[in-house]
Amino acid sequence: MNLKKEIKLHTIISSLLISFMIVTLLGILLNFNHSSSSLGMELLAINETQTQSANAVTSVVTYFRGLDTLGEVTILFLSVFGISYAIGDAKSKLNIFKDENQLLQIGVKILFPIIILFGIYIVLNGHLSPGGGFQGGVIIASAFLLKFLAYGENIKINHKIISLLESFSAAGFILTGVLGVLVMDRFFGNFLPLGKMGDFFSAGIIPLIYIFVGLKVASEITALAEYFIKVKDV
Repeated sequence: MNLKKEIKLHTIISSLLISFMIVTLLGILLNFNHSSSSLGMELLAINETQTQSANAVTSVVTYFRGLDTLGEVTILFLSVFGISYAIGDAKSKLNIFKDENQLLQIGVKILFPIIILFGIYIVLNGHLSPGGGFQGGVIIASAFLLKFLAYGENIKINHKIISLLESFSAAGFILTGVLGVLVMDRFFGNFLPLGKMGDFFSAGIIPLIYIFVGLKVASEITALAEYFIKVKDV
């Protein structure tokens, strides 16, 4: 009985403490509302002068915090590497994907090129509208996932091409950052013409970075989907 009362007392104290912390944090955030707005306006002003990207979020992801983006794509690579190392040599297949799906095959013949084209559009227009390399890369990979579901174990992916694309995109990403250091004295420094905001050829190196990110994400997510679909015991 005393134990139940003690547990109840601890629960009440913990709830009160958490509630106090939430209210305190909300008060701090509300007090910084004006400052956050000013910071956003300053960021937009810097974006207009340094990147000329119509999508300010893109500037933050690829330009102002390029090192963080490098870390994100590195984590994705390590995830795929770890999974491929653990289950890449497995031979068994999932029974639900053993047989071909004829209805889905009809759809994939129409949808596959459309999805690929849409993914490329999202990658190439990341500096102009919502999207970019991460989103477009996943969309491209989803087209191959649809093929896996339609053709089962009969679909074969050329892993040499995937490895080549992944290596090329990683090398291009790093090279772009290093060139920024050599030319502009900062990692991912913009060494290309900015162009005019809103034009397709604008925003300096940002579209280039997103092309490399899109290739990397598409190749790695495609490989990841194949590992999970075709391996039984994981």
